Amino acid sequence: MAHQLFIEKGFQATSIQDILEYSGISKGTFYNYFSSKNELLMALFNTLIKKMEKDRNELLIGQNPSDIDIFIKQIELQITSNRTNKLISLFEEVVFSNDLELREFIKKVQLKMIGWLYQRFIDIFGENHKPYLLDCAVMFQGVLQYNLKYNAIAYGSIFNIQKIVRYSVKRVIQMVAEVEEAGDYLLQPELLDNWLPNCKKTGQRFTRSFSILF
Repeated sequence: MAHQLFIEKGFQATSIQDILEYSGISKGTFYNYFSSKNELLMALFNTLIKKMEKDRNELLIGQNPSDIDIFIKQIELQITSNRTNKLISLFEEVVFSNDLELREFIKKVQLKMIGWLYQRFIDIFGENHKPYLLDCAVMFQGVLQYNLKYNAIAYGSIFNIQKIVRYSVKRVIQMVAEVEEAGDYLLQPELLDNWLPNCKKTGQRFTRSFSILF
């Protein structure tokens, strides 16, 4: 119910009283589970993200992790899930708000996504490319995000997600080859240890978690 209200009215414009009236629960029941509206929103994000993550990881079952077509399907699934749940507008409202708690939460989600992309790129391109793959993860996220944004401006809701994802993935394949040939990069992969100090690892792999913000 809160999710629907946040989409229809906006997070800032929705009060706890609105949520109580719309969902038919008491104030005591609300505060038994959430200390604030912020905490409810973060719980909503985490619930939707975990569901998407489960679906995304199921695509890898019985498959070769280096198969780039599986990666493409994972990205398509993430985008479709986020569009279905209207997460774009909610994330944007938080990002441009002055609420430091929520902005810090979104930042952590974004950094975890970069960690996931980095690990998937190791699966796809190999350990020998590791020094360059954090840069490539950041560039891929930017390329995909803005390709989606401006195709939506140009074509509205009818734009082809599959075509955009495949186009963007082709670009990142070229990026990996180019940065390796140049031997140049901006971000050292070791930065992920500082960005994500609480992520559990299995060997050298970060736990697969959180989604791309589209």
